[in-house]
Amino acid sequence: MPTAEQLTIMGASKPGPSLIKGAAGSGKTTTALLRLKQLCGQRLARRNRLELDDPVRVLVLTYNRTLAGYVRQLAAHQVAGNDGLELQVQTFGKWARSLVEIDPDDVVDRDRMETMLKPLIRALPADNGFLVDEVEYLLGRFPSGHLDTYLAKKREGRGLSPRFERPMKERLLAEVVAPYEAYKAKWGLMDWNDIALAAGNRADVVPFDVVIIDESQDFAANQVRTILQHTTELSSVTFVMDAAQRIYPRFFTWREVGITNFTGGNHTLKQNYRNTREIAAFARPLVEGLQLDGDGQIPDFNSCTRRGPLPEVVAGKYSSQVEYILQRLIQTVDFERESVGFLQPKGGGWFKELRWRLQGAGLPFVELTRASTWPQGPEAIALCTLHSAKGLEFDHVVLPGLNQQVTPHGAEEGDVQLDALRRLIAMGVGRARTSVYVGFKPDDPSTVLSLFKPDTYKLVTR
Repeated sequence: MPTAEQLTIMGASKPGPSLIKGAAGSGKTTTALLRLKQLCGQRLARRNRLELDDPVRVLVLTYNRTLAGYVRQLAAHQVAGNDGLELQVQTFGKWARSLVEIDPDDVVDRDRMETMLKPLIRALPADNGFLVDEVEYLLGRFPSGHLDTYLAKKREGRGLSPRFERPMKERLLAEVVAPYEAYKAKWGLMDWNDIALAAGNRADVVPFDVVIIDESQDFAANQVRTILQHTTELSSVTFVMDAAQRIYPRFFTWREVGITNFTGGNHTLKQNYRNTREIAAFARPLVEGLQLDGDGQIPDFNSCTRRGPLPEVVAGKYSSQVEYILQRLIQTVDFERESVGFLQPKGGGWFKELRWRLQGAGLPFVELTRASTWPQGPEAIALCTLHSAKGLEFDHVVLPGLNQQVTPHGAEEGDVQLDALRRLIAMGVGRARTSVYVGFKPDDPSTVLSLFKPDTYKLVTR
């Protein structure tokens, strides 16, 4: 049953861009899908009334593949049985890639980009990870041929530290970006920003009637420009976002991508429907005091009505953390009705021992990281990186191994990497409906752990 907030948004039917802002747990994705159903119904009614032959073209975009699989299942249910409708649910990357002719071997992904940039950024006096993010930020924000705009543009959305004044910007453009761009051009390579720009230049794409962009705070400006280039003034384009949960180094103003007015409506969702009071209180210190722009929404921690157990923070070796948490889950979780998400800052080998432990306990699981379809099996446990958990929710969330080794950052106040970590961990904790478990090694705790307030959790030593 739609809430009063959702009914207001569903009733807004004017074409053009619209914005749905909401804090964690406020039902943004659900609201977006309700709006999808409403807009599709209106467009199909118009098509039938005017006896049009062309189908209603609908595009739903998410940032990561895991969320795309989840949304695809829900979106298909919302508009099922409509023959006059063409629905695409994709990540932006997969959709843009479908519009660009390029050999897969010539695509520069994030890891390959980082490898190409490392020799170039070595001489610059800043952290390598920060500099790679800065290159990604400026290439994604400014149109091709206008990268010099970066020099004068106020560097918002990138934290207070490290400071990056004009001389360093000039060096980054001259010593890093220019040779990187030249190398790609020489060898016919394209990174994901190049693909976004090329997709926007396709003149033969039939415009979409309805577009929904979920988690749009993590889309780059050039990606948004490309989407808008494949719509018309009569298209309904809905951006769903919360800038407080932005975990990638991207920022832009609506005006610079061509949006001066949200003619379809500018809506805010405030109520937190997902978390218990205990989970909300636990997560609160992670986001309090973070720099927000006008599209950010701090969760209304006082709006939670459900009660639940205190989150548990488990100190010990990784194997001891997992052993204790599995015992607690076996004691308290109904695996036929409830879901568990094991979330890690990094993927790959970091899941190795966890897989082994779950198999030893006889607990079936699925891996959602980079999954392109939503699993249909009976498994109640999911393994997922924190980044791939964006937009998902679980009854119980587990964050084991939250050590400094996997959560590095700078040491200065206002460090952009620490701010990003705070948002990332808060987002992970906020995926939980009922309970949260966090684990760490006592001799290497993540800085983020010091932000939690002792009266909001139970400390367990193993």
